[in-house]
Amino acid sequence: MILAAHAAVPAGQRPAQPDMYAVTLEQVGDALGVARTAASERCQAAYDLILNGYTG
Repeated sequence: MILAAHAAVPAGQRPAQPDMYAVTLEQVGDALGVARTAASERCQAAYDLILNGYTG
């Protein structure tokens, strides 16, 4: 979801690095069917993967 939000930004306005906060915890929780705490943990884990080179 973080990568999709990043890709949705027009190329001329897109920052070099995806923004972890471009997707709300509520969106993550709803998509995954988990509570806010679990959504936060999964969002952070996904962002860590992105920072380490994950591109989807």
